[in-house]
Amino acid sequence: MKQNETIAVAMSGGVDSSTVAAILASEQNTVVGLTLQLWDQTRLAGKHGIPDAPKAGRCCSLDDVYDARRVAEYLGIPYYVVNQEERFEKDVVRPFVSEYLAGRTPIPCSLCNNHLKFDQLLKTARSIGASRIATGHYAIN
Repeated sequence: MKQNETIAVAMSGGVDSSTVAAILASEQNTVVGLTLQLWDQTRLAGKHGIPDAPKAGRCCSLDDVYDARRVAEYLGIPYYVVNQEERFEKDVVRPFVSEYLAGRTPIPCSLCNNHLKFDQLLKTARSIGASRIATGHYAIN
């Protein structure tokens, strides 16, 4: 890997992506943290039998965004949240609900990973001049 290139790191707020961001930043790369905001868990709070407060520790929570932002601040790297809530609902949540109601067992994460996360991360990375994308699990050239 060349030094001084711009690398977009998909930051989930977890240990894996935070570690990758720290390693890449320490190697004199220009690192930019990106988080996709996919779901507002407070939107349905108190409706349809859903508790008033979202359950802690769920995927795609606002706490994850805050954690990723804190890590980026600590590392001194730029950090952006990319709002994809509408697309997530349209391309992941609605198909999931439809399949579930039809008696099938859908896997929403596969829809999200294949048709939203990596697609949007790549587009956003290119728009900020990043030549590579890294996550806690993958690197894309």
